[in-house]
Amino acid sequence: MSFPQVAVIGNARIKLSILQHMAESVGLIINELGFHLVCGGLGGVMEASCIGHKSGDMPCQTIGILPSIKADTANEFIDIVIPSGLDVGRNQLVVASGFAVVVLGGGAGTLSEVALASQFNKPILLMKGSGGWADKLTDEYLDQRCNSRLYHIHSLDELRKTLKSLSTIVPNSGCINSGHNR
Repeated sequence: MSFPQVAVIGNARIKLSILQHMAESVGLIINELGFHLVCGGLGGVMEASCIGHKSGDMPCQTIGILPSIKADTANEFIDIVIPSGLDVGRNQLVVASGFAVVVLGGGAGTLSEVALASQFNKPILLMKGSGGWADKLTDEYLDQRCNSRLYHIHSLDELRKTLKSLSTIVPNSGCINSGHNR
């Protein structure tokens, strides 16, 4: 059985319980819609979204693309562990793997993933109220190329509707330089 994949990115450490709850709810919604969840496979938002995803009834899987070659560093809620050995280079694989990218909070690593997702023409769903880059990014696009729309998501219901709608669109993604005219 084949399921589309959604990438979830955000804080590697969670300090506020609201972010934990939001990430778990995002993971559950992704499962309920019948999508696999792809993330960096470690803690924080990655682990919390996997907890939520695993609480759903659909037979979808969680996929963790780890920065190291040590498979045992994955959080316990990952079904498929990919020990990349690419360090932060694994960010490219995480965002390339989903038809959409959901952002919860986030620091420098998350910002790099958002930039890569934009270059891959991936829809970027910013969960407003989660802090970090999800709240700091306010425009409709990341830059003047307008590669990839930034969706400002204000509720879990809005997330559900947006993901469902985006899953029916044929992706217009390519290599990172596909948006450049030479």
